[in-house]
Amino acid sequence: MATCKECKNFFPLEDDPSTGDCVMRVVDPRQAYYKAKPVDADQDASNCPSFQKK
Repeated sequence: MATCKECKNFFPLEDDPSTGDCVMRVVDPRQAYYKAKPVDADQDASNCPSFQKK
């Protein structure tokens, strides 16, 4: 089972490494920006479409 902490889009919080943000770069016709959502480090990422192994 793949977990979020094994993904290169996961950035752990400094004060609590068991949680962090999943940060994705989004590009649309006018601009590029980053979207972040809070996730747990041990969350199952096997069904995540943006999972990329570190």
